[in-house]
Amino acid sequence: MIIAMTEIKPSADSCESHQQSSRPYHHGDLRKELLCAAREMLEDGTIASMSLRAVAKKVGVSHTAPYRHFKDKEELLAGIAAIGFNRLTARMAAAVAAHPGDPAGQMQEAGYQYVKLALENPPCVQLMFGDILPCDDTYPELKQAGEEAFNGLKTIIVEGQSLGVFKPGDIELLALTTWSGIHGLTLLLVGGNLPDILSKDIDNRDITFAVTSAMLDGLMAPPSTS
Repeated sequence: MIIAMTEIKPSADSCESHQQSSRPYHHGDLRKELLCAAREMLEDGTIASMSLRAVAKKVGVSHTAPYRHFKDKEELLAGIAAIGFNRLTARMAAAVAAHPGDPAGQMQEAGYQYVKLALENPPCVQLMFGDILPCDDTYPELKQAGEEAFNGLKTIIVEGQSLGVFKPGDIELLALTTWSGIHGLTLLLVGGNLPDILSKDIDNRDITFAVTSAMLDGLMAPPSTS
């Protein structure tokens, strides 16, 4: 299997950078305004409570205006999920930049950033990884954003293999194994299930690093005998 690798570079969150700029009365980029407002609403509410009419009211436009950019609620939700994946890609890139030449450290920090992002907005994680949105080519922007986030993880593994830190193997399978472990921990944290599982209190960062360390044991290359 040939894997197309792309260099993942840190980038500013699209909504945050947009919010820092002035908002023109005529809403020069109404689609972005609507997406950012919808994401904010989702942080304080639920997917079920989200509607194009409510988002239009928050932005200050007519209730029909959003339909110029989104055919229905599902397309709006797909846009929010794409933003979520873009944020994840940016955080993973920052984790890589924070630990140059240390793929194990990059993996641990990337895992923690994944957990942090999910805890900040659980409904967005539902959109990104649940069965609410189709996983096919229905929404190309969403599919591309998801692939770029996964590429960020594969980039860490490729570097680790090239440095002899990680064992050889299929990059996608190794990335999927790692992602699955962190995602499972994330769901336990978001669902508040860990207090019923663990016998002691533990910081989110500490538990994430402990889990990624255990996964890294299976990813690390055996010590050289030379």
